[in-house]
Amino acid sequence: MAKVPAPGRVKTRLQPVLTPEESASLAHAMLEDAIAKSASIDAGLIVAFAPSDEQGYFRRFESYDFTLFAQFGETLGDRICSAFEFAFSEGLDSVVMIGTDSPTFPAAFLDNAFAELEKADAVLGPTEDGGYYLIGLNSVRDVFFAGVEWSSANTFRQTDSNLKNAGLVVSHLAAWYDVDEPDDLIRLRDDSFSETNSPATFKLINALKD
Repeated sequence: MAKVPAPGRVKTRLQPVLTPEESASLAHAMLEDAIAKSASIDAGLIVAFAPSDEQGYFRRFESYDFTLFAQFGETLGDRICSAFEFAFSEGLDSVVMIGTDSPTFPAAFLDNAFAELEKADAVLGPTEDGGYYLIGLNSVRDVFFAGVEWSSANTFRQTDSNLKNAGLVVSHLAAWYDVDEPDDLIRLRDDSFSETNSPATFKLINALKD
């Protein structure tokens, strides 16, 4: 799931310490790392992007082999559901979705998620703030995302409950952190995983520090 990083539209909670342009540059670096990380495992790659009229932005990543899909739907849950539906319509048996807000989690977590989907119906990777950095499914229904309070401390709990109430066996990965708030920038800079797991983000955050 990718949002084109235009100044003033992305990472706005960081703008007490970053300018809109710096926030957009950071979002671009995090997106670059998310695409590279996803492309590093043995799986097909789909980039579900928004806004729908900015497909041209992704030409800069043409060295990677991926399919573009324009997100649609009124809520984030609708957009997530539509992206899953598109992926399954491509003939995939299992789909693992990530965003760009948790740039430092190891690429091995993606392989772990697919492995979990061999014995479970769904997998979630929770974030420390109550959301999740990863969701994997073997099938999709809109009820999975109904009534979820997005970008809140309840997002993971409510999605997990929806999946279980639908009769799914749900597996959980290790918790990780998002980069949304000013304090997260310090954590990101000091994170020993950053340089190897998110090289573009690490380079950008150090340039901003300097």
